[in-house]
Amino acid sequence: MPREKRDVKELKQRAIHSLVLAIELFNRPHEDGRPEGTLILLHHAFEMLLKAIIKDKKGTVHAKGEKYSYGFDKCLEIAQAELKVLSKDERSALSILDAHRDTAVHYYQDVSEDLLYLQSQSAVTLFDDILSKSFGVKLADFIPERVLPVSTRPPKDIQLLIDSELTQVDDLLRAGNRRGIQATARLRSVMALATASRENAERVTESELRKAVQRRRSGEEWKVIFPEIGQLRLDTEGEGMPFSLRIRKEGMPVRMAGDGEDAMVVRDRDWFDKFNLSLDDVAKKLKKTPPKTRAYMFEINLWNDPEMYGEKKIKSQRYKRYTQKALEALRAAVDQHTEEEMWEKHKGKVLGRE
Repeated sequence: MPREKRDVKELKQRAIHSLVLAIELFNRPHEDGRPEGTLILLHHAFEMLLKAIIKDKKGTVHAKGEKYSYGFDKCLEIAQAELKVLSKDERSALSILDAHRDTAVHYYQDVSEDLLYLQSQSAVTLFDDILSKSFGVKLADFIPERVLPVSTRPPKDIQLLIDSELTQVDDLLRAGNRRGIQATARLRSVMALATASRENAERVTESELRKAVQRRRSGEEWKVIFPEIGQLRLDTEGEGMPFSLRIRKEGMPVRMAGDGEDAMVVRDRDWFDKFNLSLDDVAKKLKKTPPKTRAYMFEINLWNDPEMYGEKKIKSQRYKRYTQKALEALRAAVDQHTEEEMWEKHKGKVLGRE
């Protein structure tokens, strides 16, 4: 094996050290700080590993003129788009970890034992995959095969796991406002799966969290509120160190509704996966107000294109949603026309005066 650059070797060693510490923390006998510490150390392990790869391949982990090394999102972008060492599924899995870590560092969440195990074991599997792909070595070359996250009830079906999590959130919401804080803390960890699974991975926002709780209290189905979660699945193989658990995304399945399920909700998962943006979502991504965003929508005649805009009624709720194609078309319009120009041209329509 060729001799590694010093920085690459140091970064790789620290990545492995953090991974081992995360496993050790996961397996500790008491709970104080265990979920947060595990997620933070797993995240650090991957940031060091990705920087080792980028340093090895590109010679630097610093943008020109910048004082600090690349952030985690930039490492993901380079690893997937430029170096091709991450697949789309693998990047999504690391975005989920990033979302969990972000909440653990900056606020708080209630991560169940099953979700923590899912995140920890899938992280070990992915770390081993990336290490092998990039450096031609296995994790078992550095740590004993017995060093793994240990669970007495490893989950086999992510959809059953999420259903169980959301059922517990429902129970807390039904218990009244006094349990609402607990329900919200539990929901943060589920939302990390949803928002990080989107095409452009996002952080969990408190406003989105509140809206999700309000929508559920008003009777909306969880599968409508979080359509992205329906795309996730688990792949498991083997036992011991060869044991692997990977989080993957797949297209929303179309199937017959089971007993007690709303047939329209099941059938329309694909619709919500395609039309996955609200007006507020689009405005936020364009960094415009909703009225100014609508002015640009009038400019490109967006509502007449079924590939960009759709409406759907489910029970008493009517949904007006936009696609990623709509977002890209609006970004192009923003590049071509000033906000002042668009507002003067279309404000009458936006305000309902025309």
